[in-house]
Amino acid sequence: MFGAGGAARAIAVEAAFAGAASITVMNRDPKRGAGLVALLNEKTRARSELVVWDRTYRVPDVTNIVVNATSVGLFPNVESRLDLDAESLRPSMVVADVIPNPPRTPLIRDAEARGCVVLDGLGMLVNQGVISIKHWIGIDADPTVMRRKLEDSSGL
Repeated sequence: MFGAGGAARAIAVEAAFAGAASITVMNRDPKRGAGLVALLNEKTRARSELVVWDRTYRVPDVTNIVVNATSVGLFPNVESRLDLDAESLRPSMVVADVIPNPPRTPLIRDAEARGCVVLDGLGMLVNQGVISIKHWIGIDADPTVMRRKLEDSSGL
């Protein structure tokens, strides 16, 4: 997990509740990263560790899921890259990026080129919308239609 802010916190906790056995939190700010690690270790069954992100990170071969929960690659800095060794991404990995604009971040493109299964941030945005619409007006919105409309309106 790259990042330790709100999105990272939500994703990490849900991953732990879904059965993730271990979660590595990569963060530049040791204090903020340690806070997320402590939460995971104290409140979930997942074992978590902090890696201070101060150099290019090589994803361990045993990794199943890689998540970018930072703002790296967000518009207008669309070519910004995580300090990540893309060669360490394996086809067996799922790579997710929370960035919705643009949905095809450098991380997503690198992961696709390496044969990974990818989840872009547009999917997260759409599903937040589906949940919000259900909560506020009681309608089950179709995520496929919502995604298509977002893609059409943004020229994707």
